[in-house]
Amino acid sequence: HAYLFVGSRGTGKTSTAKILAACLNCDHGPTSEPCGKCDSCVAIANATSLDVIEMDAASNNSVDDIRDLRERVAYAPVSGRHKVYILDEAHMLSPQAWNAFLKTLEEPPPGTVIVLCAANPEALPATILSRAQHVSLATVPVTRIVAWLEAATIEPRLARLAAGLSGGRPGRASRLASEPGALAAEVEALHAFLAVAGGGLDGALRAASELTPRAGVEGRERALLMLAVWSSFVRDAALEASAVTEFRLWTDYAEPLERWAESLGAARLTDILGSLLRAGAEIAQYAQPRLTFETLFLDIFAGPEPPPPVEVPALPAAVADAPDAVPAGARAPRPAARRPTRRR
Repeated sequence: HAYLFVGSRGTGKTSTAKILAACLNCDHGPTSEPCGKCDSCVAIANATSLDVIEMDAASNNSVDDIRDLRERVAYAPVSGRHKVYILDEAHMLSPQAWNAFLKTLEEPPPGTVIVLCAANPEALPATILSRAQHVSLATVPVTRIVAWLEAATIEPRLARLAAGLSGGRPGRASRLASEPGALAAEVEALHAFLAVAGGGLDGALRAASELTPRAGVEGRERALLMLAVWSSFVRDAALEASAVTEFRLWTDYAEPLERWAESLGAARLTDILGSLLRAGAEIAQYAQPRLTFETLFLDIFAGPEPPPPVEVPALPAAVADAPDAVPAGARAPRPAARRPTRRR
């Protein structure tokens, strides 16, 4: 009766929770393949079902909010077999709110299913973790995300860039390809990274200070996204140094990539890529990006083999061709869910 969906943002935790609700309440169910056409499936897809209640725990994280939820849980399903409660950003609930919710999570009314979605499950109390079945959502292969975006009439060049920068997360790829300015923000992050070259020690420290997001969950997420963008460019430069250009993501950056490849070589670029990956692992664990960014920039831009200054395009063609939105009916590719486990 209780599930914990775990995964980074954009991997489809909330979408998977809604699919689970459709599986349970489909007129032809319970089934692993909801029809998507019956009244229940349509209502769930349109967010109008009275039997599927979604709550954003980031903005409703007080004890009073949980008490209100407890009162609503007491009501029986309206038209479906199950009442499904989806708590998005569950890691944002306060300890007092979790204490108020514990009894409901242990013994919910018959026909009630509770789905907790958390990008940061270590923030959940052990008493909650031990009472839910855990499902870890892995990232989706980039090729599948590209195919999905292209099927949604996204221009292929834009689809490849958005998918490559998404980190295997369909939700993030969709936002990059559809939200005005989303992809441009990632391009600006790359330009800021490339602009650090040639500034020496002072320039590296100044850039680290200016580019470091604030501490905490939101800042950590932004720092990881920036590192993913920078890593994708360094990867392309390493491929350029190895004369393997067919897998290039930043196709509009031929000259900067060639300069980095010629100046640094494949071995140094591989070292830089490793530094970026280690920085991502540190930030993911500690959520304190400032010191990590300073160390990273000193290593890359103030070390014995710094990258060369380069000129970058004003706006890549893929960003200029970005459409207004991904069609609303496009369904994201399913994330690869690892085998569920239950903690005791």
